[in-house]
Amino acid sequence: MESCSYCDRTAMHRDRETAALLCPVHARLEVTGPRGEAPRPPVTIRPAADGDRSRIVAMAEAFWDETEIDCFGRTYVVRELPAYVACDVSMIVGVACYALEGDAANLVMLNVLPRWQGRGVATGLIESVIGQARADGATRLIVATTNDDLPSLGLYQRMGFVITGVLPGQVLEHHGFVIAGFDGIHIRDEIQLELKL
Repeated sequence: MESCSYCDRTAMHRDRETAALLCPVHARLEVTGPRGEAPRPPVTIRPAADGDRSRIVAMAEAFWDETEIDCFGRTYVVRELPAYVACDVSMIVGVACYALEGDAANLVMLNVLPRWQGRGVATGLIESVIGQARADGATRLIVATTNDDLPSLGLYQRMGFVITGVLPGQVLEHHGFVIAGFDGIHIRDEIQLELKL
């Protein structure tokens, strides 16, 4: 993982105007991906293989500083979940982990490396999970994000997800301390969304 252009924190976003790699604290709303770059070959998306597990775990640690993700009142171990990966040639640049829960598929983790953001990678990963969820008989796809993650909230809603719940203080309670997130917003609340399949 690369460092923020302004500090030593891990970069999680890319500024579309300056192409600067940014940590959540230095990110701003205009982070949506690069503009004006020469087209690059598309990434390929495929189901994760056993050999991909260490890279998926490393991405979870880099983005979330943990490999067990809490959402919807459950704890999920990233290494054990089915997943799709996005690859640029042979390098994994994005991942979507999910779990089947009755009639729902839960999109537990979605991460795309900053240099590949704004290229449709997240959308492609979500669409892959949607296709698999439908094939497995799920009637809805659920996802939880945090109150600070405005880019994710925008992406999910553009794809048709609707907010179904807000759990005030849930993330703060889980971590036990305040974490500065996107644009310095304190991460406190779990925001739950759903897409009917």
